[in-house]
Amino acid sequence: MTSVSKPKPKDETKDASQFLSRIAYAVLALSAPAGVVLHPIAIFILFPVGIVLICLAALIDPPPSAGDRLVGALTTPAVLLGLAGLAWAALSMFWTPFPIAAGQHVLKLSLWTLAVWLALSAPRERARATDLYLFPLGLVLGMVTMLAVWIAKRQGASLEHVSISDGGVALATLLFPAMAGLAARGRNGYARLLLILAFVYAFAIGSTPTTIALLVGFTALSFALSDLDRTTVDLSWLAGGVILFAPVIVLLVEPSARWMMHAKLPTLPPPFPSIAFASSVVKHEWIRLLTGHGFETVGRGVHYGVLPPYTPRALLFEIWYELGLVGALIAAAGVWFGVRAIGAAPPRLAPYLAAAFACNFTLAVLSEDLTDLTWFTVLAIAIILADIAARSQYRTTRPSAAYLAHF
Repeated sequence: MTSVSKPKPKDETKDASQFLSRIAYAVLALSAPAGVVLHPIAIFILFPVGIVLICLAALIDPPPSAGDRLVGALTTPAVLLGLAGLAWAALSMFWTPFPIAAGQHVLKLSLWTLAVWLALSAPRERARATDLYLFPLGLVLGMVTMLAVWIAKRQGASLEHVSISDGGVALATLLFPAMAGLAARGRNGYARLLLILAFVYAFAIGSTPTTIALLVGFTALSFALSDLDRTTVDLSWLAGGVILFAPVIVLLVEPSARWMMHAKLPTLPPPFPSIAFASSVVKHEWIRLLTGHGFETVGRGVHYGVLPPYTPRALLFEIWYELGLVGALIAAAGVWFGVRAIGAAPPRLAPYLAAAFACNFTLAVLSEDLTDLTWFTVLAIAIILADIAARSQYRTTRPSAAYLAHF
């Protein structure tokens, strides 16, 4: 007598949770870089939708270790230092000339941190390959969108809100995490093709900071593939040193540039007026640099004419000018611990995470006005993508919600 095994009952709750998660990842993948190209507020609408869907999926089918991941993230040194930096920015509202704007910015950054924390802690342990492929497809869609916008502009179309340059920044921010996702599934050929396309687009856009950031990321990837431990050590010390000794670097660059150009730097084309202004700040306001001028001083100061229009808008300058030595120490220590933590990632992903850090750090040093939260939001999507790639590696140990530290 033969026994017929009954089919396992379908778990509709689990299916619904996975369906919501996939929609959430699709929303996040499509919101950047295509969203930032089409409209400046598109990503701020789609990003919260994706986070809410991830949380709803977790509520429908709660993962067993969600609580441990929620608590475990708070014990990560880089995350703790990030929270300390946020607290110092909030404290600086007592001496900033723009306390209301600073408070709004601190609130936005706090909500950003909460969203990333929930997005990393809520999902199930395992991620499907189809979830990973959504993000490289989103990058390709972003490239197609940039090409379509360029063609439309050439034909004389009136496009007021589009921004190809923001699309380039989003492309550089998401590139290496997307490559990590492809490498996690053994799609190395597609990862290389994505890298080549990104370089072509960066060159076509004509954005020097984006092109340099991609080159630095590619260089870091080459070194990390051959010797990950040495690369993370070198990156941690180099990035931390650049943050900590930025005023000294400016003091050395300013006279060298003046000697080579044989002219006063404010009279030369950019970026020389910005270098001259940064040097004058270090020389004449060095006591104020201990605590900084207060959060949101640079952006609002330039907007209202308190600071000259050629004031540097790079994130590194804003850290020193607004948060001072205390903020720079916190940032340098956070970067040092964060890069060192990359070694805990799955072996297939770690080199790409090192490249992602090098690329984004270069953007923070060279690019202008990254503090409008567009870059931070795209960065959050890159972090979520890296976490999905890590959860797709079933036979490896997954660091619990600590991928915030890797960026």
